[in-house]
Amino acid sequence: MKIAAISYRVPSRRMTNDDMIAMVDRLNPEVPGLRKALYLRAVEKLYSRLGASARHVRDVEAGEKALDTILAAMDDALARAGMAPDDIDLLIYCGVGRGFLEPANSYFFARARGMKTTNCFDVTDACMSWVRAMQIAHLLLREGAFRNVMIINGEFHLGLHDKWDIGTVESLSYMFPMFTIGEAATATIVLPSEQQWQFDYASHPDLADLCTIPLPGYREFVSGTNRIGLNGDHTFVSFGRELFDMAEQLIGPLVQETISNPTTKRWFFPHTPSKTHYEVLMPKYGVPSERLFLEVFPQFGNVVSASIPIGISMALEQGVLERGDDIAFVPVSAGMVASVVQTVF
Repeated sequence: MKIAAISYRVPSRRMTNDDMIAMVDRLNPEVPGLRKALYLRAVEKLYSRLGASARHVRDVEAGEKALDTILAAMDDALARAGMAPDDIDLLIYCGVGRGFLEPANSYFFARARGMKTTNCFDVTDACMSWVRAMQIAHLLLREGAFRNVMIINGEFHLGLHDKWDIGTVESLSYMFPMFTIGEAATATIVLPSEQQWQFDYASHPDLADLCTIPLPGYREFVSGTNRIGLNGDHTFVSFGRELFDMAEQLIGPLVQETISNPTTKRWFFPHTPSKTHYEVLMPKYGVPSERLFLEVFPQFGNVVSASIPIGISMALEQGVLERGDDIAFVPVSAGMVASVVQTVF
């Protein structure tokens, strides 16, 4: 399998750290001044600690919609590959952001682009969704089931990450990751090739409740836990520090087990819920810090399953990634699961 084309789009409204803090201040006029100041100061310190700067979100008041951004990413990828919408054999939609539980969201984007006979399905595995979709595409192409595959996502979360009530400073242990989320769409077209791919994973399912967005009625499907639903149904809860601690325990040993000499890789592309944590973490396991592509998070925030395809696109735009480069993807996701994916671009 080879990546024939890759593209991304972000919505128009850029929110800096200061913009986010000012928004939360404005939305909580009834909160006493001292309590509010302590809370917002803690948010500011956490931003600095993670290396956050900005993120992009839709300008809802101007009528900006997720659909338009996703379709723009699809159109650009098709143009780069020299393909028409009807050329696509299989459309996979992946990620957290979606408009429907049923049917697969991919059907609606195929319809919007006139893909009359394209096969469609969705893949959902939090921030690992794009990697999972890529592996499925790889297996299907290898078996000759399809001539090509387009993988798209639209990390537009429709209120799932929009709870801005000021609580206690202690509540930031599971609230703060919400402050880092950005919105984005990506489109990746892959074709059959002799190019080799290796996918390796390390899972820790007993920590599934560290990062969740529960549906109404979720209690019918899980045993009791005091981590789920702290912000209500349909709303993000993420214990960021615990996630980072477990991420190191998963991704570090997996890198050592699967990559004999990390210095041979041109780039490592992580899913980036932080910049600084990867700068500290990965060199412990032999990955040179200068080989980590970490520009996504400072510019766009945590864009969930769009992180790696955006990173690849940015590296191509900057001229620092070329055909023939030996690369690896090293995401860690809610679940929990870590992955090392190796290929030659």
